[in-house]
Amino acid sequence: MLEIDGIPPRLTEQLCEELICQQYWYHGKMAQEVDALFIKVNWRWHQLYFDAGIVFWRIQTEAPVPVKQLAGSPFAYPLINIGEQHDIKDCFITDCITEPLVEGARVTLVFEDKGTLFITHSDNRTRLQFNRL
Repeated sequence: MLEIDGIPPRLTEQLCEELICQQYWYHGKMAQEVDALFIKVNWRWHQLYFDAGIVFWRIQTEAPVPVKQLAGSPFAYPLINIGEQHDIKDCFITDCITEPLVEGARVTLVFEDKGTLFITHSDNRTRLQFNRL
């Protein structure tokens, strides 16, 4: 059963102004490809993340900023500009689909004339996959 915490934003037929992924690294190795995904539409930031198969949506008042890494800390949270990386910044999102998986959930964003971004949470791991048209 699909469980959503928070109010999903209206993304369908909206211009994707920014798309930023925060990763989680531990001791120099990627522990979570997607710790959180930040989507900006209509001049407003929205945060998407998953925990134990639950889809979480939160409104952000500010753009994401890199987490400062303390000296000697094994943790790092780099920001990756997915919008620029896949050339989907300033593209229209034609569809946003949230669906349950056996051991998690998936949010799919379809970008007009560009491709589809799958954010898949399974076995307590979250991954990104972009399929270009």
